[in-house]
Amino acid sequence: MQFPENVNQIITTLETAGFEAYAVGGCVRDMLAGAEPPDYDIATSAVPDEIKQVFSDCKTIDIGAKHGTIALITDTSKIEITTFRTDGDYSDSRRPDSVTFTRDLKSDLARRDFTVNAMAYSDKTGLIDLFGGESDLGRGILRCVGEPEKRFTEDALRIMRGLRFMAERGFSCEPKTGTALLKLKDRLNLIAPERIRAEFDRMLMGRYTESIILQYYDVLGVFVPEILACVNFNQRNNYHIYDVLTHTAKTIAAIPPLPENRLPRIAMFFHDIAKPECYRLVNNSGSFKGHAERSAEIARRVMRRLRYDNAAIDRVKLLVKHHDEEFSSDDVSVKKLLCKFGLETIEQLCTVKKADDSAKADFVKTQRQSQYILADKARAIIARGDCYSLAQLAINGADLLEAGYKGAQIGEKLRELLLLVIEGKLENDKTVLMQNAECRMQK
Repeated sequence: MQFPENVNQIITTLETAGFEAYAVGGCVRDMLAGAEPPDYDIATSAVPDEIKQVFSDCKTIDIGAKHGTIALITDTSKIEITTFRTDGDYSDSRRPDSVTFTRDLKSDLARRDFTVNAMAYSDKTGLIDLFGGESDLGRGILRCVGEPEKRFTEDALRIMRGLRFMAERGFSCEPKTGTALLKLKDRLNLIAPERIRAEFDRMLMGRYTESIILQYYDVLGVFVPEILACVNFNQRNNYHIYDVLTHTAKTIAAIPPLPENRLPRIAMFFHDIAKPECYRLVNNSGSFKGHAERSAEIARRVMRRLRYDNAAIDRVKLLVKHHDEEFSSDDVSVKKLLCKFGLETIEQLCTVKKADDSAKADFVKTQRQSQYILADKARAIIARGDCYSLAQLAINGADLLEAGYKGAQIGEKLRELLLLVIEGKLENDKTVLMQNAECRMQK
């Protein structure tokens, strides 16, 4: 494996000083899988004071010296170096109460969560794989190191990390690991909401999220109990070919897992979550009147529980609220949408609408083509330079103030003029607009 030169140099420097040192964990896993690791971690037999002494001519930061971690800062990178250790009890089900430094690599690897994360490498020794991680990686299996119940009891967040790994990489869960994961799922209640949110976010962005939601909804239900009512909920109308949870999972999968699609994917998780409580049978057909607005409120409530930031909550709530609303696609209507929402939100609404319809009966997609081109039309309007916002209007508040308008009258008049311009009833010209404004003042 070809690790970056700075990583190899750190390992070599520690070895030259008489210590063992290896690249460990996720970076080894990623390299074996042919992926570029986002970061690199090094484990060593040197204790923190010895690490700082070896690198006394470099900048180091004690980011976790109590737990054996020192950050080595160079001009181009920050590499974490951690002493081999064994962990004490986990009284908070998240972090060990104490750690004991050791000179034994095996003891250090044995405390890790999954076999694919419990491998070490150096050019001197090659790959060190004591728990079958390379084989599990090749076969796409997620397996705990040692006894699964012990691993999940130590750190309950590993339950969500397991779901996230499976969603990102398409792993299947080894039976004993899967059994323990489900058995101990309620221990997630011991974990800080923001920790769960971080793993939940990454799980929703996985390429294999659909299957994880359908297999492990019981786990998600620990912190989003509202999702459990969606399981096997028959929608009983000709628009839908799946139960609510299956539809939800498929709509998430229909959106490419790109960074710009994070909020639309979150929105799809929530977009129909209120359907079971809004369900009514009308003429032998399922009706869900008001479900979008109710689902938006549930999304707000859950995201607040999970400590999402306000901007994310507001955007997801908006996307959920409007996901099934029919917008007119003529130029005037799209300009009004641009004024109300902006281009980015319209693009996300198109993404959400198309994903929603992708998991319905085929005829729905034919009926809804006009909804998928809203963003294209919005971009064309912007490219033409058409006026759709107050910032583009040829007059501003100062002009109206000079014409005699006061206080709230100014904003009201500007909005009125903008609407007339958008509807093509007035030209966006300062003279024309001021004539209209002055005429109204005289009346």
